[in-house]
Amino acid sequence: MSFHRMPLLAAGLATLFLPLPGTPAARADGLISRVAIVRIFVPGVESQAQLADRLRAEGYTNVVMSSVYPTPVNPYPQSNRSWTRHLDLTPVHAGWNGVATKDGQVVQVYAQLLSRWN
Repeated sequence: MSFHRMPLLAAGLATLFLPLPGTPAARADGLISRVAIVRIFVPGVESQAQLADRLRAEGYTNVVMSSVYPTPVNPYPQSNRSWTRHLDLTPVHAGWNGVATKDGQVVQVYAQLLSRWN
């Protein structure tokens, strides 16, 4: 009798995980999603304040720069005012520098530093 109960119990539990008709399936972009970015080429030494001014001149709004990169522990460093306070003294660094908004969409700001060897 116990031999018949186990397959029935397993089959019953398996039906709990089947999608119901009419329910939306899980989307593949649930854990990983596309992020809008803007890549800015920086020809020489430039401060983050100058980079922010360039972005505003190109139509970006809500420009927020940060002196540190995002990490898993701190994914939004631009929200820390101590890292966004002195943009005129903070040089643009290669890679992520902050966020901005254009046409209602938040974009990540990446800088590519051009050197004489590029």
